[in-house]
Amino acid sequence: MLTSKNIEFDRTLSELPLFADVAANHLEELARRSRRVSLHCDQSVYHVGDPPRMIYILLAGQVRLTVPCERGREKVIDIVEPGCTFGEAELFDTRPYLACASAARTSRILCIGRRNLFDVMALEPCIALRIMKTLAQRQIELEVDTAASHYCSTGQRLLDYFMSLAASNQDLAAETTVRLHISKQVLASRLHMQPESLSRTLRELVGSGLISVDGRNIRMIPSRITTYLANKACAQPIILPDRLRPSRAARHDHAAVASFLGTGGWADERRSFGDSINRAGRQRMLSQRMAKSWLMLERGVFPRRAQRILKQSIDMFDAQLREFDGAENGAASCMVVSELSELWKPYRALLESPPSGKGALQLFHTNGKVLNAAQEFTARLETADGTPHGRLVNLAGRQRMLSQRMAKLFMFRHMGIQARRCQAELEGSKVEFSTVLDVLTSLTTTKPQIKAELEAVAEHWEGMKSALAIDDAGHFSNTARNVFTTSEQLLERMNNAVELYVKLPE
Repeated sequence: MLTSKNIEFDRTLSELPLFADVAANHLEELARRSRRVSLHCDQSVYHVGDPPRMIYILLAGQVRLTVPCERGREKVIDIVEPGCTFGEAELFDTRPYLACASAARTSRILCIGRRNLFDVMALEPCIALRIMKTLAQRQIELEVDTAASHYCSTGQRLLDYFMSLAASNQDLAAETTVRLHISKQVLASRLHMQPESLSRTLRELVGSGLISVDGRNIRMIPSRITTYLANKACAQPIILPDRLRPSRAARHDHAAVASFLGTGGWADERRSFGDSINRAGRQRMLSQRMAKSWLMLERGVFPRRAQRILKQSIDMFDAQLREFDGAENGAASCMVVSELSELWKPYRALLESPPSGKGALQLFHTNGKVLNAAQEFTARLETADGTPHGRLVNLAGRQRMLSQRMAKLFMFRHMGIQARRCQAELEGSKVEFSTVLDVLTSLTTTKPQIKAELEAVAEHWEGMKSALAIDDAGHFSNTARNVFTTSEQLLERMNNAVELYVKLPE
């Protein structure tokens, strides 16, 4: 017997693309077994680790899919709009959910159990084909997003997102207003940006006259943005869909990196990429060396030497950053360089201020942001290179950074700043250094010069491990001197090895 509830559900199902043209009696069966739930903002649909039991169809509102990140943060991987399904992929596997689904605002969701869906799917193969198409489209979008995060600037990705919101507007010459239905923080996470990068990019786009912003309303002229994005496009060995025409791919990065070194073209690109990865990795190391020296200076450990190294490191970091910043024209990594430049200003001001306990706490947070930006920049260059040689240079270069990071973490731990966290990160860095050293050694057994340098690295590494293992406040001064000295010796030897890796043939 049909009830008013069944009739309403039946009508709802028939209007959904997934169940279009499905026989009425099969829709009736699904409607009878389905249920509809209402959720308030931030209320969860399912959590990471829950067993998948249903397919969910969003009728109204908005749902965000997130994965947990470090320190309690979440990464938004998708925003579900009305009429779309979610949770369907997990129904075809035995593993629990890897993501969390929660309402981004008040929402209504239709829930259909796994067995109910499979029973009707056996009778209506078109449902299975539509689910396959949905999953395929999602996979393609994931690949496009991954490529865009490497080859498009933040401005390009943001404009592309606004254009997708305005896709229904047929008059591209007319001014169009689109409204953001998600917070800027969620949007930043979805587009692989930091919130501060999103805010800065919005200001730049407004300043360039491409958009105007009024709260969550974005006003623009699509034809003007289309022309702007077309002018930013370039020849690319990776062909992305038209939705991402502004993508900047590997060939453009090769040209941009060549300009970093003043080289003219493809004949020098191998040396350019290896050298550029090396120099970007050096920025990563310097970010930690400066923090280490500043903290040593604050504690009175080798004050003159610490001051000299701090000054030299600041000057080198600043000079290299200006070179990278001056070569923004067309590099896919330019937005990361821009972010690093912004972070460098307050970091340098802090490093040049008289060391103090209060400043040390501020240094802890600022230093981490600079390191993350330098790491991302180096990783982007390695990705654009895409060769084992580039990977090897980056891997060896990261060892330089770890030699300084461990000394920095030792100092923070001694000062009682996030002591437990610093101890855990210190142990993790020690494991990473030892593991990678073994890998590098095994990969270059036929290279006598590199082998000799790595043997010297291993010797100094044993000395540094011994120094780091001492946790006696009464002998801190001597221990800190040993840590300082061995970290510098380790850095020197590892730097020699990196330079040899850069010179290796492809």
